[in-house]
Amino acid sequence: MIGMASNQDATIYHEVPGGPELLRWFGEVPSFHDAEILSLHLRRKGQSVLRVHNWLYRGALGPDGLFVGDRHAIVTFAFDGVMDLQFCGFSIQNVIFGLILRRAPDRPERRGYLALDPSPEDIEVELEPSYGLSGLIRARSVSITFEPGSPNAEES
Repeated sequence: MIGMASNQDATIYHEVPGGPELLRWFGEVPSFHDAEILSLHLRRKGQSVLRVHNWLYRGALGPDGLFVGDRHAIVTFAFDGVMDLQFCGFSIQNVIFGLILRRAPDRPERRGYLALDPSPEDIEVELEPSYGLSGLIRARSVSITFEPGSPNAEES
C-alpha cells in the first residue's frame, strides 16, 4: 500500500496454514486496506469461509488518474470451530479499512457469547470498518488460500 506499512507482525502468518504462501505472493504482510469482502459463509458445523479481494498499491497512477493495483488476489480464510462473531453493517459493496489476523485476545465482555471455552491458541480476524461489513470472527483455527487475479462479474 502507498506509504502504509502494515503494523501487523508476520509471525501469525507463519503459524497459519497458507499464511507463508500469502506473504510470498504479496511480498509483505497484507494490510487489506480498501479490500472488498466478496462473501461470508457461516456454518454451524464445518468450515465457515470469508472471501476478500485484495491487492497492493505501488503508487502508480493509470491514465484515468486512479491508483493502479498490483498483485490482485482473492484471499479465502477458512475457519474451523467458530466460537464468536461480532458484525456491524452490510452493503452492496463492503470495503474494509484493514484486516488484522492475530491470536484472539481475552475479551471478558464477550465470554457470555462464546460457543466454546476460549483457548490461547484461538485465532481472531478483525475487519476494520470503512464502508459496509466490519467486525470480528473468533475461531479455533483458520487456514488461508488465495487465487491470483480479480473477481469475475458475478463475484464483485
